[in-house]
Amino acid sequence: MTLAFDHVTFGYTDKPVLRAAHASFAPGRVTALVGPNGSGKSTMLRLLAALREPASGTVTLDGAVVARLPRQERVQRLVYVPQQSSVAFDYTCGQIVAMGAHAAGRSDAGVESLLAEVGLGDRASDLFATLSAGQQQRVTLARALAQLGPADGSRRFLLADEPVSAMDPRHAVQSLELIRALAARGIGAVCVLHDLSMALRVCDDVVMLGDSGRVVAAGPVREVLTAPRLSALYGIGFDPLTNACGNIGGFVPAATSS
Repeated sequence: MTLAFDHVTFGYTDKPVLRAAHASFAPGRVTALVGPNGSGKSTMLRLLAALREPASGTVTLDGAVVARLPRQERVQRLVYVPQQSSVAFDYTCGQIVAMGAHAAGRSDAGVESLLAEVGLGDRASDLFATLSAGQQQRVTLARALAQLGPADGSRRFLLADEPVSAMDPRHAVQSLELIRALAARGIGAVCVLHDLSMALRVCDDVVMLGDSGRVVAAGPVREVLTAPRLSALYGIGFDPLTNACGNIGGFVPAATSS
């Protein structure tokens, strides 16, 4: 386990958002962060990327405190993808993707091929602001791919906050499969997801955050994501959905009597 969250407490005010949270993330594996609104999932990602510093506890990468890593090393090894990106100027999609490579100190972004990977190969010259929210998320994913760059043997992580929340089902699946392909290259991925069926489909592991700001469960996704745990986490009942092979493919909130 090379990216570690060791008993971290953090709050934006006097009230902690995360309380003594502990979790570990491995390279080559995709981990889902799940939990109720306000449980600290997005905050955990920002702390992992050193966009915030914990009030107590440590965030480490290969044993080194992330916030103390040289900036260039940090942006090359920990790539953060926000749920929603906004730009102040009329940048094109191609320019947005090229920014990812530039941040990591590379001049050759391969803009057209990266946009093609997210199904937007013909939109390089279009203004980013004119795209739909789902298309903007796909451009932002292409930018993250540019920032990660080619495989070089270093331990790197993609930290994605609801990366497919605005996408239609086809593009959501395709984008998450791209993240799975990163894992096949040895890159770790930590993704905030609300779609439990997607978590079951593409993730290896899951970390559950409760509304207390504590990690309530963590481990292999098919062992941790169970109807009883989800019911305790969200305070409503859940029914599992089985696929044609008899495996659980997702969960739906249980019907309640009126």
